[in-house]
Amino acid sequence: MLEQNVNLAIHWWENENLNSSNNNNIKTTIPWLFKTGGALFKSIRYLTTGEIENVTSIQMAGENNVVINLEISPSEYFQLRGILAMTADLYRISTALGKQDTGKLKTHLNKVKRYSNKFRDLRNFFEHIDSRLINLDQHGISGETTTDCGIHYSPDTKNCFHLVFDGTSFHFSDEKKAKKRSFTTKNFIPIFEGLEGLYDEITSHKIHETKYPRFTDYYNYNNL
Repeated sequence: MLEQNVNLAIHWWENENLNSSNNNNIKTTIPWLFKTGGALFKSIRYLTTGEIENVTSIQMAGENNVVINLEISPSEYFQLRGILAMTADLYRISTALGKQDTGKLKTHLNKVKRYSNKFRDLRNFFEHIDSRLINLDQHGISGETTTDCGIHYSPDTKNCFHLVFDGTSFHFSDEKKAKKRSFTTKNFIPIFEGLEGLYDEITSHKIHETKYPRFTDYYNYNNL
């Protein structure tokens, strides 16, 4: 139902606000952005997060050692990876839209783009996991380092790797650094704020003015 309203609203909004001859992709692409946002919402509403006590406590030493600690089920892992895929799609679609004349939509598209891109480092890590595991000289950690997930790298450590999920954040070695990316439902709220702003704008058209449901009637992200 949301997608039907978006299809209708963007048609009249564009006719009212933009030179349609220069923006023929917007009418077809905006609904796709909302479809992707809906897929993200339905994934994260079932996201179960909560700090796992003492998930890792390791003194790391030596060379080319690997620690992987993902205390989640295969179905939960599948869900987490799907969520990252949707943030990538949101980033890429909003980026493509941003290269066109979108008028008042630009501010909201930029917010979707900015906050979906917060997960870029983690997306890239998984997308190129082969490189991270094979090229430890480029991505592993060397020297003394203390992570937030309970791993202490000794001074003599060379090219070592870790991937840990502690229930609320991913911890991973990448580009020779110990990185951390928070991963809870609250981290995704700004994306939905951007989508809500976008929805409010396109449903504000005066040509064939229509009373539309609120965005939160479909995706009440405040209750995540």
